[in-house]
Amino acid sequence: MSTVLSQVLAPAMVVAISPFSIIIAIFLVLHTDRPRANGWAFLAGRLLALAAVTALFLQAPRLIGGLNRPVSPRVLIVLGGIVIVIGVWVWFRRDRMTEEPPWLVTFTRLTPVGAAVIGALLVLTNPKMLAATAAAGLLIGAAGVSISVATGATVYYSAIASSTVAVPVLAYMAVGTRADDQLTRFKEWLHRRSGLVTAVILLVVGITLLIMGFSDLQTEGA
Repeated sequence: MSTVLSQVLAPAMVVAISPFSIIIAIFLVLHTDRPRANGWAFLAGRLLALAAVTALFLQAPRLIGGLNRPVSPRVLIVLGGIVIVIGVWVWFRRDRMTEEPPWLVTFTRLTPVGAAVIGALLVLTNPKMLAATAAAGLLIGAAGVSISVATGATVYYSAIASSTVAVPVLAYMAVGTRADDQLTRFKEWLHRRSGLVTAVILLVVGITLLIMGFSDLQTEGA
């Protein structure tokens, strides 16, 4: 169980550090008529989409018998290298990722149902999130764990991947409009630094995958 949880932590962090999802969560609690309902609905839609995609790809190793074994350390090393390359690419483009999309103001009219749909669509239509979630599902499925452990790992992954979105929602639930100024400043900071934040976290995740892969490789050779 601990091995599976440590392996899915890296893809969970890739999903969690999506600044745009955090910005939308803050926007919903600050600029819609039903901030609490919309915030919860957005978070619920995201959690359900993450869990569903993870569960879908979790079945792949069972359908392909040859994959029903622990993930090779070399796979972790390759994934780490890919994530680092993406992180470097985002780093060089960080100054281009600072503008708030003008269509975001249309979300002021969202209902809770609409907020839930947006939460799910941000997962299902984002290649980075889909790839990371598929990887998490494959990691869990290939570990050959029981259904209860796989379910727990799926819940764990979905919760960690949504933790950054949950923070502004829970903050507003706790203190209401008293959080407006802090959330507004944080949203503005994210707009200015979204590329930088994404690049740094991707590099950290990539390095973590490399360390895990090389560590497992040494264990195999021991």
